[in-house]
Amino acid sequence: MKNRYLTLLLLVLLFTLPSLFPDNESRYEQWSKSLLCPVCQGETIYDSPSEYADDMGSILLEQINEGLTDDQIYTFWVSRYGERIITNPINRNLEILFIPLTLVFGFVLLFVRKLYVKK
Repeated sequence: MKNRYLTLLLLVLLFTLPSLFPDNESRYEQWSKSLLCPVCQGETIYDSPSEYADDMGSILLEQINEGLTDDQIYTFWVSRYGERIITNPINRNLEILFIPLTLVFGFVLLFVRKLYVKK
């Protein structure tokens, strides 16, 4: 029985570790598919045939190989080209999360209160 749990734990670790610690090639592919080419309309630097996109790709690969974090790479490209360079921009609007959660919590609180308050 103990061996089954150990085997199951090792299998779970085997499948989750690559997603926790991505290699440089997968990070490059992810970033190159999320950066838009400023020369080509609507194409990412991964799909773009232009030389400018190739230059951007080499800069991106250099940044990844130097060990820059995703936040540092994001800051570099956004400061240079603006928010429109990212196909899926990071929204840091916490209000989008907190307002619905507060409303749901309030309704649940009212429901529980009505449920347990006897007339």
